[in-house]
Amino acid sequence: MRQKGFSLVELILVIGILGILLSIVTLQFNQYTKKSVIEGQVRTMYTDLMTVRSQALFEKRDRTVTVTATTFSVYSSNLATGTPVLQRALKYSVTNSSMPYTVKFNSRGVIDGVNASICIEPSDNPAAIDSLVLFTTRIQMGKRNAGATCIAENITTK
Repeated sequence: MRQKGFSLVELILVIGILGILLSIVTLQFNQYTKKSVIEGQVRTMYTDLMTVRSQALFEKRDRTVTVTATTFSVYSSNLATGTPVLQRALKYSVTNSSMPYTVKFNSRGVIDGVNASICIEPSDNPAAIDSLVLFTTRIQMGKRNAGATCIAENITTK
C-alpha cells in the first residue's frame, strides 16, 4: 500500500533551499536599500542647493549653505549665523576637502569662491550617484571613483 505525502528528507531539502534563497534576497535587499538612501540623500541636497540658488537669484539676496559631516543647513543671508531657514540631518556622512563646508550664493545666483565637491562616505558604496560637484555657475551630480579623495577630478559627473 502506498502512502501519500512527503518524506522527511524531502521536507528538509526544501526548507534548506528556501533558507538559502531567503538569505540571498535579504542581502540584495539591504544593498538596494543602502543604494536608494544614498542616491536620495544626494538628490535632496542637489534639489535644496538649486532651490537656494533660485531664491538668491529671484530675490536678489545672498544665501549661504553650510554642510557638515552630518547636517545640511540653509541660511537666508551671506552669514552662516543664527537659526537656519532649513536644516536637514544626513543619514550618511559627507566629506569634503575642508569640513565644515560653506557654499555662498550671491544675489545673481552664482557660487562665490572656488569649485568644490561634496561626497557621501564610504567611497565604495553601491549608489550610482554619490557626489555633488559645485562649479561657479552650475551644480552637477556624479559618482566618485572607489577609494579616491573627494575632489572634482575623481568624480564622474552625470
